[in-house]
Amino acid sequence: MSTRLKIAGAAALVVVLIAIIGAYFFLHSKARTPDYALKMIGESIDAHDVRAFNGVVDVDTVLNSSYDGFVDGLIESDSAMSPEAREAITNFTQMLRQPIIGSLKTAIETYVESGSINQAATDGTDNKFMAATDIMERAGLSKLDFKQVDGITIDEKNEDRAVADVRFYQPEASNDFVFKVVLERGDDENWRVVRIDNFREFTEVVAQIRRAALDKYLAQTSEINLRHDQTIREAEQKYGSILTFGSLERDQTRFDLKVLLTDVVKKDWEVRKQELFSVDVPKSAETLQNLRMRICDLSIGSAEDYAKWMEDNKSSTMKSAEEKQKQAKVLMDEERQLISRMTRPTVEAPPPVEEQ
Repeated sequence: MSTRLKIAGAAALVVVLIAIIGAYFFLHSKARTPDYALKMIGESIDAHDVRAFNGVVDVDTVLNSSYDGFVDGLIESDSAMSPEAREAITNFTQMLRQPIIGSLKTAIETYVESGSINQAATDGTDNKFMAATDIMERAGLSKLDFKQVDGITIDEKNEDRAVADVRFYQPEASNDFVFKVVLERGDDENWRVVRIDNFREFTEVVAQIRRAALDKYLAQTSEINLRHDQTIREAEQKYGSILTFGSLERDQTRFDLKVLLTDVVKKDWEVRKQELFSVDVPKSAETLQNLRMRICDLSIGSAEDYAKWMEDNKSSTMKSAEEKQKQAKVLMDEERQLISRMTRPTVEAPPPVEEQ
């Protein structure tokens, strides 16, 4: 998942929240109350009236606060991140702030106008605008399942501020999450949605869940690979032993090597591929998983060609086997580098304090 898609995803939730809240309170409101403002959100969306929508939703303020909450939550959720990395990410996200917020504002307004987020207009450049549906999917927002609005409460200390508790089921967490949607009353006595108070908390929860899923994937696949790597090492030793006591000029030697390649090496790579394929793959590990599938395919193909060469003794067959083996080794190097970037460094415990 790219950093840009991560940090942009926060604001897209606005569309989901305001649409559901507006529909829920459509028949439960009185003029110039927070309930009425939520009703007007629903009416403006139904009427595709952007002007009316902007009258009850401060889109700029909501997007800015959601952006900040998402970025802060993303950074704080990674306890292993170095101070230098935190500063770099902060600087990077601030550089992207205005383009992303502008793009999402366009998406929201187009959603109100058309009823579809997919029809949001662009300026003709891919880097300027990202489809809001894709952003929501990558940020985990599209998986939210609305359950209910628990209620709206006027702030006891500030009668011009209210909070709507909007409950969603978060399938990745297997639990509910209640968003605190804040409304404020302006000088004209009308209420407007201004922010989602706990967006940072939501971001941290999602990030931690996804980190745990990634850690589980890495642990499971590491065990699979270590076990099969041992089998391949033993097969390589057996291969060397056969050559030591035999010769490629002898039919028996070539036959024994062919059996080893087909019944052990090829079969083991096929079993490894099936075991890896059976593991649940989080979205953040899809690139790594695809790389591993390619390594398995190349290794299977290489073993097949080497076994075939034991029969036909053609240079073209040997060349094909060597080329596949070479490609597999290159991808294995990429795999190790990718795992290194995905694996959290181990934090060493501080030395014990000596008693005085």
